[in-house]
Amino acid sequence: MKPQNNLQKNMGITLGIIVMLGVLSVTIFSNSQSVNTPVADTSSQIPTSTTTSKTSPVKKVPTPVVTSTTPEYTLAQVATHSNSSSCWSVINTSVYDLTSWINSHPGGKQAILTICGKDGTTAFENQHGGQRRPEQELASFFIGNYKK
Repeated sequence: MKPQNNLQKNMGITLGIIVMLGVLSVTIFSNSQSVNTPVADTSSQIPTSTTTSKTSPVKKVPTPVVTSTTPEYTLAQVATHSNSSSCWSVINTSVYDLTSWINSHPGGKQAILTICGKDGTTAFENQHGGQRRPEQELASFFIGNYKK
């Protein structure tokens, strides 16, 4: 085996430190994401010697439960926003606040005013279905999920 020069040694040490920091940051991030979730003791997973090929069994860390904080709106709630000063519409499974888009819509403001306070899925799909740009534009007005 060829002896390593100082540069190779330093690069190996640096790489080892970077890998250890990455593992540490992932561990810290994972632990900070769980609330009231016990964290498994992983100290037995770290081999104490590099000369043995036998390692301890890996313990499974519980997956944190993530709850959605996205608001949900019914059609009755959307219906209260049915004019040019407050225009919401349901399109597919989402609710959008289109108020600021009324005067900017390339097809004219009437196209938006007709879906204020209503389910505008059919109108949107008939005009823009499958077109990437209108769907991206619409996404910028998302305010919540539609709750039937």
